[in-house]
Amino acid sequence: MSAPDVWADLRSLVLEVSDPHRAVVAATGESFFRTKVLRRLLHGPISAGELAEQLGSDPPYLSITLRDLEARGHLRRTEDPVDRRRRVVALTDSGRELARVANDVLGTPPAALTALDEADLATLARIVSSILGDSATSA
Repeated sequence: MSAPDVWADLRSLVLEVSDPHRAVVAATGESFFRTKVLRRLLHGPISAGELAEQLGSDPPYLSITLRDLEARGHLRRTEDPVDRRRRVVALTDSGRELARVANDVLGTPPAALTALDEADLATLARIVSSILGDSATSA
C-alpha cells in the first residue's frame, strides 16, 4: 500500500465516514463556518480583523457572518475602546454553548477508531504523532 492509498483511506475516514461537518451542522443547527467562528472566539474577544486573519477568511464575508451570528444572539460586536475604527467580537452565552457543542461533536472519534484494541490504538497514536512531528518541522 502506498502513501497516497493510506492518505485516501484517512481522508475517507475523516471526511466521509465520520463527516464532522455534517455532524456539527446537525448538532448545532448552524453552518460549519459559523461554528468555526464561534469556536475561535472561545479563546476570548478579538477584533474582527484579527478573527478574519486567524480564520483565513475574506473580511467582507466574515462581516456578513458576524452580523448574522449577532442577529441570532450568539455574539456581540462592540467598538474597541483603544481604536474606535475596530470592532471587537465576543461570544454570548448562547454562542459559547454552540461552540461547546461543536467542540464536543468534533472531539468524538468515529466508531471505527474506538473499536480498535489498545495495542492497535497505541500503534496508530505513535504513527500519527510521528507524522505530526514531521509536519511541524517541515512547516
